[in-house]
Amino acid sequence: MSLLARAGFSPDAPPLRRWQGRTVLTVFITYATYYFCRQNIAAALPAIGEEFDLTRSELGQITMALFIGYGIGQIFFGLMSDRFGARYLLLVGMLVSAGLNVSFALSHPIIPMVVLWGLNGVFQASGMPALAKTIANWFTPAQRGRVQAVRGMDYPVGAMLVTLLSGFLVQYVGWRWAFYVPAAILTASAVHTFSRLRSAPEDVGLPPVEEHADADRAVAEANGCQSDNGSEFIGWRYVLKMTIANWRIWALATGFFGVTMTRYGFGIWAITYLTENGASVSRAAALSSVMWLGGALGIFVSGHAGSWWFRGRHAPFVVLQLVALAGLTALFPIIPTNVPWILLLYLAAVGFCTYGPDMMMCQTMAMDIATRKATATAGGFIDALGSLGAALTVALSGHLVDSIGWAPAMYLWAGGAGLAALLTSTLWNTRSCEGEYL
Repeated sequence: MSLLARAGFSPDAPPLRRWQGRTVLTVFITYATYYFCRQNIAAALPAIGEEFDLTRSELGQITMALFIGYGIGQIFFGLMSDRFGARYLLLVGMLVSAGLNVSFALSHPIIPMVVLWGLNGVFQASGMPALAKTIANWFTPAQRGRVQAVRGMDYPVGAMLVTLLSGFLVQYVGWRWAFYVPAAILTASAVHTFSRLRSAPEDVGLPPVEEHADADRAVAEANGCQSDNGSEFIGWRYVLKMTIANWRIWALATGFFGVTMTRYGFGIWAITYLTENGASVSRAAALSSVMWLGGALGIFVSGHAGSWWFRGRHAPFVVLQLVALAGLTALFPIIPTNVPWILLLYLAAVGFCTYGPDMMMCQTMAMDIATRKATATAGGFIDALGSLGAALTVALSGHLVDSIGWAPAMYLWAGGAGLAALLTSTLWNTRSCEGEYL
């Protein structure tokens, strides 16, 4: 069998493989385009601040609103995805987010912008839990790390593309077009997703994925896991037991709070920092986009590291990345912004150490701990706490920069990575399928 057939991207592949390949590709496109209506604001912030004479603290309040809304939305959409599946939730979330981007571009500061960007966060939250649930339904635990290593590169790729696109639009057309054009792209993607995606093998007449994986099923049964319920919802008691009442999920969620402090410190403020150090908006966007390239590589390596080096344990490599990230972030104030090759290498390393842990903690490790029956709720809960970390850091960073300078804000970001490393280390020996289901 050819490599394409084994991956599912060939008409000669077995039906399950074909649908798995189709699902991965559709999920990749879907979540990449979600970021077009979320990360686009980073390149627009300097121009918004200049047009409306806003301080960095006020810009921080606008960006903070998305993460507050995102945290609320994660809880709701996580529960709904475990109960009802993905397709209709994704359609509504994507279309409403696109509409809110257009509305934001037509509004004025500061309250209307805060409200609209906060609502955008609520509907942006429809993506992660629904798509994580879909991956958990289509792939067994032995496959998920490798699948996530490829599929998890979707949001760095999407963020990189929209950063480059919005930087160009802001400089040459105007900052409002950095919201109009991404909204059109997300709308087209919503139609594509609805037509191509199915929530589980049972939706296309195939048996549950466990029935196609004898080796995984043998391991599962040896570990006391059940594998005969398909995609059936088995009740809120089990879902809550595996999430809110699970100390491992709390450790992941609190650690993810720290990861997002670092991630969105760089993700939201790096372009502003570079423009204040002499770069044009388009050049700053191009430079900062290197983080996403490094992030894609970090996700790929992190997804495979557990099986390559740590016998199915994902936490050890994630902890190593987070320790390195804390050190790198603390060095940011002394990195020369006028030496491009040093800056590019530095930002690529930051991306590598940020986005591997980000994807593994919120998705793959959440699947391992909560099982596929509660994946969406667990991922939503983890991402909700992460959104609080993001909200805190984007708002507090703006205040710190206005009142003290950039260095204290960057030390705040470094502290987030250190907190994440400490908490994730408590999961050092955790493997998949330690509960009742895969």
